[in-house]
Amino acid sequence: MNSFERTYLELSLTKLEEVLPLPKTVLMEQFETSEDDWFVEQINDLVFCLFDYPVLDVMEQLILLVYDDQNRIIADAGALHTDVPSFLEQQDIYDYLSEESDWMYLEHYVLSNTMFPNLPYPFCLHHQKAAATGEVLLYTNAYVSNAFRQRGIFKAMLECMREHALRKKHGITAVYTILSMDPDIACYGPDATDEPYYYSFEKDEPTRLLNAEIARRTGFTPLRLEPDDPDQETDGTKLWFCIRKELCEIIEEPLAD
Repeated sequence: MNSFERTYLELSLTKLEEVLPLPKTVLMEQFETSEDDWFVEQINDLVFCLFDYPVLDVMEQLILLVYDDQNRIIADAGALHTDVPSFLEQQDIYDYLSEESDWMYLEHYVLSNTMFPNLPYPFCLHHQKAAATGEVLLYTNAYVSNAFRQRGIFKAMLECMREHALRKKHGITAVYTILSMDPDIACYGPDATDEPYYYSFEKDEPTRLLNAEIARRTGFTPLRLEPDDPDQETDGTKLWFCIRKELCEIIEEPLAD
């Protein structure tokens, strides 16, 4: 780890210190000895800083922050990563996602029923082995500040997350990805506001239609769980998801454990 990489890892851990499961010093010690748990890369005038940490024995949290030339966060993404057998068979993953939020439970539900329609749901309750392999990315968030859109940052973040999920793989591997089409709610930067967020069909749906089209261009299939327009008083943020299956070929030897 060189000084440039250390600077951005420490900066990222400092910004997220309140939500991390371990102290910043402990995570930095782990990153010093395990280079496959992070990467820092400058792409043009932006810096991409990604790291992971375990949330279960068979699942890890990936976090990616993108900085501009003034070290401001202008984009971010987060995803839970596991392998397909664990995703389908492990009840602790099903329980974790169900308890985490409605969004994550629905991501598990939608991905399972769409990509593995012949298996009963939830498959983990049947205590059987699934004849399926690959990697799964369940996105918890993905956002690019308005001023930095139309620069391919969203696509670049997806590629970074996918490559990190495949860092220990070799040959052809299937990657299953799902993200929820939540309304754009900025938590940082010039887009952020102190006003509380309230769902509005008139305000939020045009943005989600645009985001769905952007996702479609990167190979996703948008899915809407309910065909009718949600009532203004209901939470319409749980209706839209985007899913994607890719077959990725990794030529390099996988990173050692």
